[in-house]
Amino acid sequence: MRNPFFLADRYVIPGLYRLLAMNLRRRGLLEVEIARILGISVSNVSRYLRMKRGAILRLENLGEALKFTDELAESIIAGKRVDLAFSIYKIASELLARKLICEFHRSIDGIDSCNVCPEIFKGNF
Repeated sequence: MRNPFFLADRYVIPGLYRLLAMNLRRRGLLEVEIARILGISVSNVSRYLRMKRGAILRLENLGEALKFTDELAESIIAGKRVDLAFSIYKIASELLARKLICEFHRSIDGIDSCNVCPEIFKGNF
């Protein structure tokens, strides 16, 4: 069984960066501006926007992921000081704690039941 930190690093966090990049693009930011904000290359932004990176786990199907990344994008656009890495990690932890990634985890690992994420991340929010 893959551990929650592997899932977060390999699938959830790139998916959140993709959602955030797409959100910022919809708000009119250029790819170069998004790259500067996210601390990544313009080519990585382009891959996020073209669904070539961070798209294995389709987080846009999770309302909570959209809500959290929309709030983060709003803070960025408003010029608020944002610790981007901390915010992304916190969102990822919240999604895992709420068992919103369990179905995907079951699909790649073939497990029937697991309660690791809620136990690890409970009480952190």
